[in-house]
Amino acid sequence: MVLCGVFWYGSVQAMTINDLLDAAARQPGYEVSELSVKESNLQKERATGALFPKLGLFGRFESYNSPTNLRPMPPTEVNVQAGDSLPFSRKILRYGLSFNAPVYVRELYVLRQKALLLRDKAETDRQLDLLGRQASVVSLNSALTYLQTLEAAIDARRAAIAKTFEDMSLKVKIGRAPEAELLKIQKTLNDLDQQRNDLDIKRLDILREIRALTGVELDAPVDMTLVHPPDGTTYLLVAAAQYNADAAAKEVDRRRSARWPTLAVTGFISSNDGEAYNTDRHIYRSYNEIALVLKFPLFDRTLSSNESIARVQLEKAKRHLEQTRLDMSALGETLNRKIQVVEKSIGLAEKSITDSQTLLTVARVAVRVGRMTTEDYLRYESDVLAAQASLYRARQQKWQIVAQQAAIYGTDLNGVVK
Repeated sequence: MVLCGVFWYGSVQAMTINDLLDAAARQPGYEVSELSVKESNLQKERATGALFPKLGLFGRFESYNSPTNLRPMPPTEVNVQAGDSLPFSRKILRYGLSFNAPVYVRELYVLRQKALLLRDKAETDRQLDLLGRQASVVSLNSALTYLQTLEAAIDARRAAIAKTFEDMSLKVKIGRAPEAELLKIQKTLNDLDQQRNDLDIKRLDILREIRALTGVELDAPVDMTLVHPPDGTTYLLVAAAQYNADAAAKEVDRRRSARWPTLAVTGFISSNDGEAYNTDRHIYRSYNEIALVLKFPLFDRTLSSNESIARVQLEKAKRHLEQTRLDMSALGETLNRKIQVVEKSIGLAEKSITDSQTLLTVARVAVRVGRMTTEDYLRYESDVLAAQASLYRARQQKWQIVAQQAAIYGTDLNGVVK
C-alpha cells in the first residue's frame, strides 16, 4: 500500500521499503554497533602502538638526611685538595628524558594479531545487527500488509452479510422467515466486528515496533517487490563464530608467549642539580644511560593458570563454532524447503479463493430463494474469508523467509526488495 501523510525529517512524503531500511541504520541502537567497530579499531591501534618506542619527560625532587651523589663519580673527577665542590647534596633536582623500545616481545605481536581478528569480528557483528534490523523491518511490514488485506477481506464479507441481513429483515417483516434467522446473521456480524477489533490491536503493536526500529511513524504498510531471492554459500553467524575461535587461539598463543624471553632497549638522559655539601655552591651533573635488556621468566605460576584458562576458552569457542555451523546449515536447508512449500500454499490458496467465491455466489442465490439454510450460507461466507486469510498468511510467511534468508546469508535487503 502507498503510504501518505508520514512525517519524515520534518516533511510529509510517501515512503518506500528502502527508505525504511535506510532509516533502520540511523537509529541509536544500531549506532552502538558502529561505535563497537570504532572501539575495536582503536584497540587495534593500541596494540600496534605497543610496538613503538615510548618517550617521556620526568622530573623529581629528592631530599636526603645525608649528602648523596648526583650520579656515580669516578675518583679523579674532583680535586678535593684544591677545594672543588663535590657532586653530593642533601637536596637534588633530577629532570630529563626516558625511553623504552621493544626490540622483540613476541606477546605484543600476537596481541596485535588478535586485535585485528577482533576488529573483523566487530565489523561482522555490526553487519549482523544491521541485517537483523532490516529483516525485522521487512517482516513487520509484511505482517502489517497481512493485517490490512485481512481487514479489507473482513470488511468485504461484512458488507455482503449486511446486505443479506437487510434482505432477511424484509422476509421476517412479511412473515416469510422466522426472526431467529436474523439473530444468526447478526451473530456472524458481531464475530466479524470482534475479529476486526483484534486485528486493530495487533496493527497498533506492529506500528509501534516499526517506529522503534526506524523512527518512522507509519499509518499503512509500504509496497514491497521481490527483486531476487537472497542466496549465499556462507553464513554470517558462522563467520562471526570463526573470528571468535581464531581470536581465542591467538589468546592461547599470547599466554604461551609470556614465557618467552623479551628483548628491549631502555635508557634515560638525566640532568641533576643540587648544592654541594662541602662548598654550598651550585653543582650540576648530567647522567645518561642506554641498555639492551634481556628478560627471561623463570617461575610465575600465574602464567600456567592464564594459559589454561585461555585453552578452555578456545575449546568453548570451537564448540560454539561447530554448533553454529550445524544450526545454520539446518536452518538454511529448512528455509529453502519451506519457501517451496509456502509458494505451493499460495497457489492452493488462490485456487481455493476462486472455488469458494464461485460456491458463495451460488449460495447467495439459494438462500435468497429459500433453497439453503442461513447456517449453510454463512458457512460459505466463512469459507471465502478463511481462504483469503490463508493466502495472505502464506504471502506473509514468504516475506518472513526471505528476510530470514537475507539475514543468515549476509545479504543487504536493499538489493533484494524495492
